[in-house]
Amino acid sequence: MKKCKKSLIVGFVLLVVFIGVYATGTIYKYEIYDAAIKMELDNAGLAAKQLKVGDDYIAYLESDRGEGQETILLVHGFGATKENWVRFAGHLTADYHVIALDLPGHGESSKAMTQTYRIEQQADFLFQFVKSLKLTSFYLAGNSMGGAISAVFAVVHPDMVKSLALYDSAGVFEVTSPFLSLLEEGKNPLIVKTVDDFDYLVSFAMEKPPFIPWPISQVAAEKAISKIAINQHIFDQILNQSRADFKQILAQINVPVLIVWGAEDRVIDVGNADIFVQSIPNATKLIYSGIGHVPMLEIPEQAAMDFRQFIAGSE
Repeated sequence: MKKCKKSLIVGFVLLVVFIGVYATGTIYKYEIYDAAIKMELDNAGLAAKQLKVGDDYIAYLESDRGEGQETILLVHGFGATKENWVRFAGHLTADYHVIALDLPGHGESSKAMTQTYRIEQQADFLFQFVKSLKLTSFYLAGNSMGGAISAVFAVVHPDMVKSLALYDSAGVFEVTSPFLSLLEEGKNPLIVKTVDDFDYLVSFAMEKPPFIPWPISQVAAEKAISKIAINQHIFDQILNQSRADFKQILAQINVPVLIVWGAEDRVIDVGNADIFVQSIPNATKLIYSGIGHVPMLEIPEQAAMDFRQFIAGSE
């Protein structure tokens, strides 16, 4: 009841802000965007922080760690940010210590064009990040590219990973998808160059996208457009990476694994979920009907509840 009341208050404040903006004709897009994000974080029990890891400044979100609470580490996908996990995390922070980071080249973290962003290097970076935070064991979850990174991490550092949840994970593309067909035509909907591209990406990646009011959507589009160069740089590196041996990597995972997929995923076809399950010794599968590539954004409460059940069963 308390959380519901808080959500209503947040919604009312946002409504007042938007009405005030339209009434006065004064538009402070970025101020409104920042205020909305801050309210989302507060509502989820998360705080924005920054940490230097090697030469990179890394932005991340973290909840307070209560006595005896286990840690959950959340890893976003290509072109995405830590904020993709906020509403999902909000259903977990009361009972778990939750961390979601912006990977190098993404969000508010450093974006060096000279850096290598291949999956193995990003998994190694993730190790440096958790070491900097003095984390020794945690539940790990990754979406899309973040899933592939998390899978590699679990193989290299099995002693640190209590369980692994992969949401529409990259790494296996044996069953083709609309996204792969577009790539063959020389089009990449994951790299946003215009506001229209952003709108298309939202509808392409998600079957049930969350409501994104103006000016939040406008600012999000502008932020994505500003990252064309780094996004292309990262995408080229992960695209040219050999996929032939990824199933061999999956076969080495020895922690409990939950394979989650949206049945309507147009980026990585749901048919690949079966290949993950067949390749990983201790894996179970969960398919959401009517959901696309980003379940934790499309159905955050349901996804978080199912994740809770999974990690409770893996203890």
